[in-house]
Amino acid sequence: MQIREALDLHDHSWPQVLIMEDEASVAKGLGMVLSEEGYQVDLAMTGRSALDSFNQKIFDLLVADLRLPDIDGMEVIKQVKRRRPDTEVLVITGYSTVTTAVEAMKLGASDYLSKPFTEDEFLAAVKGALVTREFPETEAVPPLEPLPEDLLRLAEVMQQIRRQFVGEQQEVITVLQKVQNALGYVPTEALQQVADFTGMTEAAVYGIATFYERFRLAPVGRHVVKVCRGTACHVKGADKILHEIAHRYKLSPGPTRRDRLFTLETVACFGSCAIGPVVVVDDKVGADMNAEKVEKVLHTLAREDVHHDPHS
Repeated sequence: MQIREALDLHDHSWPQVLIMEDEASVAKGLGMVLSEEGYQVDLAMTGRSALDSFNQKIFDLLVADLRLPDIDGMEVIKQVKRRRPDTEVLVITGYSTVTTAVEAMKLGASDYLSKPFTEDEFLAAVKGALVTREFPETEAVPPLEPLPEDLLRLAEVMQQIRRQFVGEQQEVITVLQKVQNALGYVPTEALQQVADFTGMTEAAVYGIATFYERFRLAPVGRHVVKVCRGTACHVKGADKILHEIAHRYKLSPGPTRRDRLFTLETVACFGSCAIGPVVVVDDKVGADMNAEKVEKVLHTLAREDVHHDPHS
């Protein structure tokens, strides 16, 4: 399924993307990948030329390399988000660290890809960044920001890990899984502590955590709602369900509400087209769903949740 169908942009002009990358071959290659999917793509080889492009044209997405010959990529992102806060940002870099990933997310980047990455990974990240534009007014937890109680729990978990493991590099996946099992996600502080414990670089641990889909680097809600956006579900009204959930519960796909009640996610396809639209709530599959059915399920979960403020 092409991105045009998934985004359902109606009368809006087709997404405009600016790729800011100083390596011409990389920029042209990424541009070809997006052009083949139907995107309108411009290229900028320097930070200044990227900012000039934004002065002349409105872009939906900035694909930003961080190491440029003139201006630091972070500074470009900062200026773009200040001038045009609705522009989504996807960071691509061959010099990734946990610190730069966190800084980019705090500046407003939607995603962060470490080079090298595959074409599928790139397209998925672009699609995910642009999908968030459909849900601009939501109340989400900033990426990679733990709550104080998370840090206290992390300290306990790391003490247990140090007693159970010797700190070898081959243990890193198991250790990360232990952290996620305890917290529901792997915060930045955990990545740093796991790196120190295993003797790996922060970038290497971050690369492992982002490579495996099982790991979450941002807080997750007590209830996870997944809406299928495959072709069959899309035709049967999945987007209407998605928008109803988003507006009723102040959610957007990806981030978690401040009260951590729900996390809303989209899935390319569950492989259950015959029973669509499919909505999965806490691993329970709902078949032939509509907005009313989903609302009933979520309302019940919210009412029964002891942490939930009904006025939020």
